[in-house]
Amino acid sequence: MKIHARAFVCDGKTGLGQMKQELASANPGALVLAARAGSVRNEFLVEMLAAQTFQAMSSGSLLANKPEIDLLLRLAGTTQISRAIEDHGTRPGERSLLVVAGRKTVEGPKQLAELELPRRRMTRPELMKVERAALLNAQRP
Repeated sequence: MKIHARAFVCDGKTGLGQMKQELASANPGALVLAARAGSVRNEFLVEMLAAQTFQAMSSGSLLANKPEIDLLLRLAGTTQISRAIEDHGTRPGERSLLVVAGRKTVEGPKQLAELELPRRRMTRPELMKVERAALLNAQRP
């Protein structure tokens, strides 16, 4: 299963709710998530974590009731929703990471193009983050 993802870093002044709606409208059926900027610095890592979420959806083994929360948990590397929100959730006025992921090529508004997270080869710590995120299902009570 091929998953496509794009991630954008937005300043605290950007209308986050409006941007999420635009991404959702442009990508029907895609997962759209806002997280704290700095949680991830590589778009390829976002895509790998999103692929885990989509695989969990297909197999009925999401870490949470909603796929957006599952992806946030994987970004945070925890099964505790409160901890994930505290450590990686958005806060008003702070920079945010907007993620859109789906089974089809995802589109972003043109005004976000310059804010797109770089896509590069993953580092060893990023690969470890992917592995830890995959193991979260085994740690779930």
